[in-house]
Formats: sequence, C-alpha cells, structure tokens
Amino acid sequence: MLRFALVVFALAAFPPLTFAQNIELSVDAAEVSRKVIHVREVIPTAPGPIALHYPKWIPGRHRPVGQIANVTEFRVRAGGKAIDWKRDDADPFTINCMVPDGATSIEVNFDLLLAAGAEGGAMFMTVASPKVMTMNWNDVLVYPKLAKPLDLTFDATVKLPEKWKYGTALVPREEKDGRVAFKEATLETLIDSPLLAGENVRIVPIGAGQEGQRHRVVLACDSPDGLEVPEATLKAWNKLPGEAAALFGPAKPYRDYTFLLGLSNHIPRAGIEHHQSSDNRLAELALVKAGERKAAATLFPHEFVHSWNGKFRRPADMIMPDYQKPQQTRLLWVYEGLTNYLGWLLAARSGLLTAEDARDYLAMTAARMTNVKARGWRPLDDTAAAASTLFDATGSWRSARRAVDFYDEGTLLWLEVDVLIRTQTKGAKSIDDFCAAFFGNGTGTPVVRGYNLENVIDTLNAVAERDWKAYFARRVEVPAETPPLEGITEGGWKLSYTEKPTDLFTTMEGLAKGVNLTDSVGFAVSGEGLVGDIVPNSAAAKAGLAPGMKLIAVNGRRFATDNLKTAVAATKTGGKLELLAESGDFFKTHALDYKDGARYPRLEKAEGKTDVLAEVIKSKTK
Repeated sequence: MLRFALVVFALAAFPPLTFAQNIELSVDAAEVSRKVIHVREVIPTAPGPIALHYPKWIPGRHRPVGQIANVTEFRVRAGGKAIDWKRDDADPFTINCMVPDGATSIEVNFDLLLAAGAEGGAMFMTVASPKVMTMNWNDVLVYPKLAKPLDLTFDATVKLPEKWKYGTALVPREEKDGRVAFKEATLETLIDSPLLAGENVRIVPIGAGQEGQRHRVVLACDSPDGLEVPEATLKAWNKLPGEAAALFGPAKPYRDYTFLLGLSNHIPRAGIEHHQSSDNRLAELALVKAGERKAAATLFPHEFVHSWNGKFRRPADMIMPDYQKPQQTRLLWVYEGLTNYLGWLLAARSGLLTAEDARDYLAMTAARMTNVKARGWRPLDDTAAAASTLFDATGSWRSARRAVDFYDEGTLLWLEVDVLIRTQTKGAKSIDDFCAAFFGNGTGTPVVRGYNLENVIDTLNAVAERDWKAYFARRVEVPAETPPLEGITEGGWKLSYTEKPTDLFTTMEGLAKGVNLTDSVGFAVSGEGLVGDIVPNSAAAKAGLAPGMKLIAVNGRRFATDNLKTAVAATKTGGKLELLAESGDFFKTHALDYKDGARYPRLEKAEGKTDVLAEVIKSKTK
C-alpha cells in the first residue's frame, strides 16, 4: 500500500501549467489475455503542485464511466525517485502530488485491471477475451489539470500480444518489435480513437466508388469462423456510406471512417460513437447467424450517424472543456433520438433491414413505448436530463419508472416529424432536407459545433414552417399517456396485435432467452422463470406478480417457456392462467384475470391511406 502524503494541496491554488512538449504514453497490452494492461506515462512539468485527472465523463457515454476503481499499482516518480500522492477528497478521479525542485517531468505507472464478462458496466470499458481486445485510451492515461487540456499532445504507443493485428482511426508512425507507435495526437483525438486488436483480424473496405477509399470495417474475432461476411450483408455495408451521403450531403465530418467490430462471446454487446470510427461489440458468430445479424442491423448505421449528430454537431450543453465536468444531457432526445431514427432509416435504405423488418421494428418500438405507463407522470425530456441515473438502473420496473426512452421514443418522435414534413409539403421535403441543412457542412476533419433547441427549430422551419416549438413542448416537455404514433398512422399504417409474432419479434425473444408477454398479460420472464419488468395495471400486476419472483409452475405443471405461451394463448378460449411463483423463501399461486390470448405487435396497412413509410425507407442510391 502506498504511503499518502501528509500535505493536502488545494486545487484552487495550483498555478496554471503549460506544456510545450508531448506527453509520452506507453501501453503494454501483452498480458491482456489475463486481463491486465500496464501503463507508463511521462508528463513534462515544472516543480510545484500538480493535479492529475483520470478521465471520468467521456463523450458518448452520457454519464461518468471512468474505470478509476480498476486502476492499481499507481506510482509517481521524478528523477527515478518516488513521489507521494494523495487522492482529492472531493473527487476520487483526481490525484494531487508535489513535483520536487529540479524536476522537468514526472513518470506515472499503473496497471488497469479489466472487468470479467459484463460485470461493472463493462460494456463501456476496455475489455478483452483471450483473442480480442477493445481498448479505450481514456482508460489508460491520466492528464494534468489545465485550462485547455483537450489540446495536450501525446506520443502514444501500444504493445500487443505476439501476432496480433489491430485497427484504429489513429495514424500509425512506426511498427517495431511488436509495438505500434502512432503519430502525434491531441488528448481529444486520442480519447476519440479506440483501438481494436486481436489474433484473428480482417479488414473490409466498404462503399461504392470513391466512398470505398474512405470507409472500412475492421473485424476482430475469437475464431476465424466469425470473420465470414455474408454477401447480402457486404452488399448492404457497401451501400451504407452512399446512403449516408445522400442523406447528409457529400461533405464529411471525418477524414475517413472505420467501423471497429469486436466479435466475442466474452465481451458485452455495445455500440459507442466516435468522430472517425465506432466501437462495436457483438457475439462471436453474430455475422454468421441470421438472427443475430437481423437483431444488430441498426448498429452500424446508428453509430455512423453519430459522426454527424453527436460528434460533429453536439448539444452545446454537452460540450465540456475537459473530461471531469458533468454534461447537461436534456437534449439527448435529439442527440440519441434523432440518431436512432436515422439509424433505422439508413438500415432500411441500405438493405440491412428488409421493408418488412423495418416495419416490424417500428411495431415493436411503438408497443414498447405504449407499455411505458410512467409516461403519464414523467415527460420524455426528463429521461434525457436524468440519463446518468437511468443507464445503469435495473431492468425491472422500467414501465413504471421509465428508462432511457429518448432512444425508442425518439425514433417515433422523429418519424412523426419526418411524416409531418412530407405530408405538409406534399412529398417535396423530408427529414433528409433538414439533415443536409443542419449537419451537411462538415469540413472533412473532426471538429465540434454546438447546437441548441432553437437551432433545431429554426432549421425545421426553413424546411417546413409550422409551430415546431409548440409541437416539441407537447411531445417532449409534458407527460403524455400515449407515445407519438402519428408517424405510423399518417404514414399509412396502424399498430395492431395478432396471435402470431413477427419474425423479428421471435428473433429478439430468442436472443433474450426468455418470453416477452408484455403486450398480453404484462410481463417478461427469463428461460429460467425469473420475472423481469411488469407493466403497471396489467393482468400480471393486478394478480400480484413482481419483478424478481421466480415462476415454478404454470397451471399446475412445472414452468417451461412453451407451457407458459400455450397457457396464455388458451385464455382466449376460456383457459385459466395460474402461476405458482417463488418470492424469497415464500410461495404463492397468482391467478391472472386475462381472456385475450396471445398478442404480438405488428403494423397493419391502413385502408385508403398513402404508404408514406415506403417513401421514408426508399433507397436513394443504386
């Protein structure tokens, strides 16, 4: 255990520091298979007090996610001699120490211990299997407290396990003796450029014509088998950059773009945006298995859209001068909600989703938001403002509490905006015109430009004039019993429920390894019988079922998912539905008063209405 310095340094008294030299950052990931990464950092400085920040609020995460708890063996030296350090009492992500006279730099060494599996929010962390690693630079560095730390420059290197290859948006300078040295990068660029590495790596250029020179997918998989890309998927990938250009215009907010895709059953699923790349994580055989491909169809388009919305253009209150200050996230219904809609739209236009799957996706989204009864007391923008508390909230009670609904409800909201524009202008204008005007002035290099709601409204009015301020106030700022469904209904369709699930619903349910009965009796249950979310005022809620209970029997027979589905379906012809549930060490039979049988959401074509949705998802390229 390190000795703590006896002197407490007041941060407010620290003199401003300037750094003319680059910070040397050496990362040794050679032992990543046993979930340890070694870090050495040389920071130029002057004698006197210095505060070192470990990054806490990372753009795109919308909450504090810094892995400070997994930093071990933290030591600071100057001139080869140890320096005492002390953690800040008010901020555990800040380390204070005193640089001795005569020193021109300090050396910081520490180890980063990687989470095992999905524990501790690992989906946003540096993670690894024995064959694949996704590394975030913010997890493997500290930086000095400065007025403008984002401009600090780094000479970064990484040592990988023998024979491993890598992909990143950073530009390599030299590769020697198993170590990769990258060209000088600012702190902002470094943290914005994750690295994917592995034993089995494949690089796939994508995009038609000139787009193919600026876009690529880097795959790293636990096995060579997972690197196979079906022809239909490759065709859709090749269309994606062109469809994005048709949506936003030819100007790019990046030099070139890399989709990083880690494929492992030992890494949590995730998608994280960056300016010139995205960090995507799926199961080992996600590209090989049709169901998993379908479930992940919107992943690449969503993260790609973020290069325009979220990275290039970003809510002004989410642009911070460092990685310690909290972000104000009330406009996430634009940042994430619009992106979620455009990601769905591009997935359909590029062919990652069929037209039927695209409609089924909307049906599931609309049904899910309809079941969120908390919308009666909690407005959409409150879920955005409270995002940092909701991302890691339990999955149970989502319908009663709300979750990060700015994603799903944002999809419905912006579909509604798109359809309103199309109908008002008789098809002459659409969300495409808004996107080209609002996001289409990229400079071909990563920059950040802020926006507020007034900017959004002004651009919408330039496309199709109406009282958008009142519209968003009604849809976003006040509670509403029903979700925004006019994009569906005015788009020529209606939400309906049938006894047979759609293929997409069946796929999603299968991947979740449980049964989703939220649209009928009002609850979801795992394959082992563990009750998840309960829809308030549903038959399940009225019968006394609660999240965390375990179903033991269905109508007197041992619980099985098929038995439960059969019993629910049979209620339509008079069958009973009695569930024996275990709660702690207590048992109780819950009789559900339900007679409507199986109910699964799908969209049904509305008679006499124009199919606007078909125009929404129509491809813009050949």
